[in-house]
Amino acid sequence: MKIGVVSDTHMAGKNWELPGRMLDQFNKVDLIIHAGDLVSPGVIEQLSVLAPVKAVHGNADPLELQSTLPARLNLELLGYKIGVAHGHKLRGHIMDKLSYLFPEEDIIIFGHTHKALNQKINGQLYFNPGSPTDRRLQAQYSFGIIELSQTIVSDIIYFK
Repeated sequence: MKIGVVSDTHMAGKNWELPGRMLDQFNKVDLIIHAGDLVSPGVIEQLSVLAPVKAVHGNADPLELQSTLPARLNLELLGYKIGVAHGHKLRGHIMDKLSYLFPEEDIIIFGHTHKALNQKINGQLYFNPGSPTDRRLQAQYSFGIIELSQTIVSDIIYFK
């Protein structure tokens, strides 16, 4: 199973487009997970044309999205447990807080920082795809792909 992972798209206003590079990759996935700060419900609409979408809300999402999207998700896919949260309510040591929220999960997907992370700690994969549209202090835009089979293969895709 191939999963496209994105966060922090911050797509506000009328003249926005998700990056073609990301959309091309997401056209080949079985599921898309958005880790919050979509800002526009149109993001889910555009992504759902490519694959089913699971999403959580973030701190920049309007009330419309906050009332329809959960703050966190617990998924089980091919026997792997996956936790998803935006991360904006986790002050201090975010990794400790995430492991507390998702103690049994194999994969913890989060956003908020716009800083990509693909790291295994104490047997859990911490995965932040960064942002494909708002890189802030990062050198490049990014999104992620996670492949589930007998093993977990995760990759951050960077682009300018």
